[in-house]
Amino acid sequence: MTQPFDWINKSNNDQLAWIASYMGRKAIAGSSLFKLVKNHNQFGYQEMAKSLNLLPDNAEYREASRQMKSAWQTRQHRKKHGNPVSLQMPKESLKKLNALAKNHGQSQGNTLSQIINDAINDQKRDTAQARGDREKLRAQLNKQHEKAQQIEHDYMTMVNSLMNTLAEELSYRCRLEAFVGGWDDSPLESNDKQTYHDLVEKRLSNAELNTSKLKSLNCYAFPTLRMRMREQAIINGIEESDTGLL
Repeated sequence: MTQPFDWINKSNNDQLAWIASYMGRKAIAGSSLFKLVKNHNQFGYQEMAKSLNLLPDNAEYREASRQMKSAWQTRQHRKKHGNPVSLQMPKESLKKLNALAKNHGQSQGNTLSQIINDAINDQKRDTAQARGDREKLRAQLNKQHEKAQQIEHDYMTMVNSLMNTLAEELSYRCRLEAFVGGWDDSPLESNDKQTYHDLVEKRLSNAELNTSKLKSLNCYAFPTLRMRMREQAIINGIEESDTGLL
């Protein structure tokens, strides 16, 4: 005679452990249907299974067996194939999903899985690209920062060189005035003009040596300084406008 729980495999300890857990959940939920079943903690799984087989064949226990068996089969299916997912989506989206599935010759579930995987791959690719862009931008900023620091260093070097040169020129003038007296704006004699030109060239050459960094910065201070010295010489009558000196 067939009993409601004849489907239970008494040699399957995994199934018996699950049945014990299932009945425990039912008891917690307030069900007293399995109160005649021996407690597995006290008597073991085999005695528990025998107690289930001894339950009377009536509608109540047949329904309990059906529910238990269905839950067990669902567990086995999920264990083998993964948890099934039920999703609700707008009819229009469902139509589009169905159309995509037909175009690809696959089920809606596989189509949806492919869409999700493609979206994840796109996100990973975009994330990697964004990370690469950030690294590239960071490298560019570091390079610009280093370049700006070098420019600042070069200009500070240039300023220091110019200040040193100016200090030297002031020192020369003050020493000269200390030797020969104050400034005399009387015109130079013709014999003194060449001496003036030689002294100017010597001082300009020394200044260029002290401020050689200007050339690497593409500055044109000394060509301009030479032009200004020539303009002053013309104004002071030391040089003619067409002599080509300085």
